[in-house]
Amino acid sequence: MVNIKILLIIILIFVSKQAYTAQSISIIRDAEIEFFLHKVIQTIIDKKVKNNIYYHRLIVNEQYNSFVTGSNKVYINTGLIKKSKSISEIQGVFAHEIGHLALNHHSSRSINNKSLSNYGKFASIVGIALSASGKLDSNSAIGLIVGSQDLATKSSLQFSRIQEQQADRFAFDIMLKKKIPFDGLERLLLNLSDNEELNENSFTGYYRSHPFSKQRLDQLKKYKSRMKYTTNETQNILINNNKISLEYIKNKINSYNSEPDKILKNKENNNKILLNYSRVISSYKAGKYDLARKYLNTLENNYKNYPYFFELSGDIYFKNGNFEKAITEYKKAIETINEQFTPSIDLIKFSLVKSYIQTNKKKYLNNSIIVLEQLLQNNPKWSHLWRLLAKSSNKVNKQGISYIALAEEALIKKNFIKAKKYVDLANDDPSIPKPYKLRGADILARIKIKK
Repeated sequence: MVNIKILLIIILIFVSKQAYTAQSISIIRDAEIEFFLHKVIQTIIDKKVKNNIYYHRLIVNEQYNSFVTGSNKVYINTGLIKKSKSISEIQGVFAHEIGHLALNHHSSRSINNKSLSNYGKFASIVGIALSASGKLDSNSAIGLIVGSQDLATKSSLQFSRIQEQQADRFAFDIMLKKKIPFDGLERLLLNLSDNEELNENSFTGYYRSHPFSKQRLDQLKKYKSRMKYTTNETQNILINNNKISLEYIKNKINSYNSEPDKILKNKENNNKILLNYSRVISSYKAGKYDLARKYLNTLENNYKNYPYFFELSGDIYFKNGNFEKAITEYKKAIETINEQFTPSIDLIKFSLVKSYIQTNKKKYLNNSIIVLEQLLQNNPKWSHLWRLLAKSSNKVNKQGISYIALAEEALIKKNFIKAKKYVDLANDDPSIPKPYKLRGADILARIKIKK
C-alpha cells in the first residue's frame, strides 16, 4: 500500500512489504505519513534553519519520545504521534529537536562511536513499507526513553541541561514567530512533569540530562505571556487540497498494528472516513482484496485526486497479482502529487519498479531500469535498489549493467572482494554502456581508498 514522507536520504531496504527488524528496531517508511510530517515541519521552518535539510524517520515504539542523532536526522516514535492531542504538540517537539541541530549542539558533544555505528547499521539494512508491511511489529521495538534500554542515551546525541534549555528557547522563539499555539507543548510538558513525579526515585539518563519539566513549563509560560495574538490549534494538514488530520494519521498507524478481524467488526467509530480507511487496511491485510477495494471506492468519493489512495489501490492490485493494474495506479499516484517531496515520490516509484519486474515483460523490465536509475541518483546508498537493477538488467540480457549493480551493492555492504569480482565480470561484457564502464572504474578506485 501506501509508502510514506522532511527531508531525506533514502537509505533503507524495503523487504517485500513485510515487517523486518534489526537491532530490535523497526522503522516505518510510508509515503503518506512522511509527507504529512514533512508538511508539519514546514510550518516551523524559518530563515534560521531554512538552508538546512532535515531528515525525519518514524520508529515503531510506543514510548512518547523523539531524539536526534546528528547529520540533521530527527527520529520520532510512533508513540509520540499516537499520544499527541494536536498537531501543535508535534510542531513543538520538532522545533525543539531542530533547535539542537540548528544550534550546532551535535558538534560539541561526544558520541559513543561504537553504539552509534551499530545503531546506524539498521538504517542501511532494514525498513518497513507501512502500506505493504501487513503489520507493525511494535513488540519488537525497544524503548527509547524512561524504563528502556536507553538506546537514545547510548547512541543518539547527548545534550547537557543547558543545551536542552537552549533548544527549548529556540523552539519557543520559533513558535512565537510562527504564531503556533503553545497549548500542545504545554500539555506535553505537563504529562512529562506527572511522569517525573511518579519516577522521582528512578530517573534515567534522560531525566538526568533534561531540565525538570516544571522548570520547562515555567519558561514556556513566560513565552506564552508574550503572545499578542490569538490563534486556534491547527487541526488539519492540506495534502493535494485534501484535509488530512492528525487523527487520520493515528488511525492509519493503529489500523496496521491491529488484528484485521477486530477492525472489521468495529462499528463504534462514528467517523465514517476513519472507519472505512481502517477497513481498507484490515481487508488488505487479511487478503480480502475485493472487500478492500469496496471500502477504498467509498473513500475516493470523499477525496479528490488523492495520490495516496491511488498508491493504496496499486498495493491492493499488486498483492492480488494484477501487476499491470498496479502499475497504472502507481503512475496515477505519482502524476497527481501536486507538491514535490522527493522521499514520498521515491517510495511510490519503488513500488512501481517492483510491479514492473513482476510482470516479467521486456517493455516493463526496461522501464524498471529507467526508473531505478532515477531513484539511484537520489539514493545511491540504498542497496536494495542496486539489487533490483541487477535483477532487471539480467532479465533483459544487459549483463554488464547487472554486474556493476551487484558490485555497487557489494561495496555498500563492504564486501570489497565481491565488488571487485563483479566489476571484472562487467568488463568482460563488450556491450556494457560507457557510463557503467566508468562506474566500474570508480568502484575499483573506491575499493583502493577503503583498503
